[in-house]
Amino acid sequence: MTKREIGAALAVLLFLAAFLPAQNISEAAKKEKERREALKGKPTVVVTNADLSKTVKKPAVAANPAPPAAEGENAAAQDAAASAKEPGTGKDSTAADLQTEARKKHDEKKADLEDAWNKAKDMVGLLNLKMSALGQQFYSHNSMTSKDQIQKSISETYQKLQAAQAEEKKAKDELDKLPASGPQAKFPAAAIK
Repeated sequence: MTKREIGAALAVLLFLAAFLPAQNISEAAKKEKERREALKGKPTVVVTNADLSKTVKKPAVAANPAPPAAEGENAAAQDAAASAKEPGTGKDSTAADLQTEARKKHDEKKADLEDAWNKAKDMVGLLNLKMSALGQQFYSHNSMTSKDQIQKSISETYQKLQAAQAEEKKAKDELDKLPASGPQAKFPAAAIK
């Protein structure tokens, strides 16, 4: 096919497309009216900024609780508890109790560090967003704010961003160091079953 034949075929297709029936405005208005009438009885929910500020962030993934121990493990734990009784004190101070307590403290500390790290990440994200907005405002031609004021805001925000990034790195490093000093480091492997 030559260029002339391709052009003629396209012209014919465009000409025929003009005659295809299009939905007119009255039909569209009728459909919209029917849609609105169908939604009349249904309740609507309006979410305001005040509602959003009251929301509490929850973790996207929750850890599943540990599965129940098998009968053989329960018997071994009871034997260990009976043999770990401290003589002369009258108290049951088993390795399992100490391990449970240490693990609980470790989990609380880990949760606190994860919370601090997530807050630092959120702050870095917000400051990056603010930097982008200030950059757009600076290069905007219809900005009501002077370029000097915008540059000052950019400078202040950048300093805050650097501090937030340092805080995020510090929180991440602390979180990464935590598993090495977990409850297993305090108790020998023989005592943990």
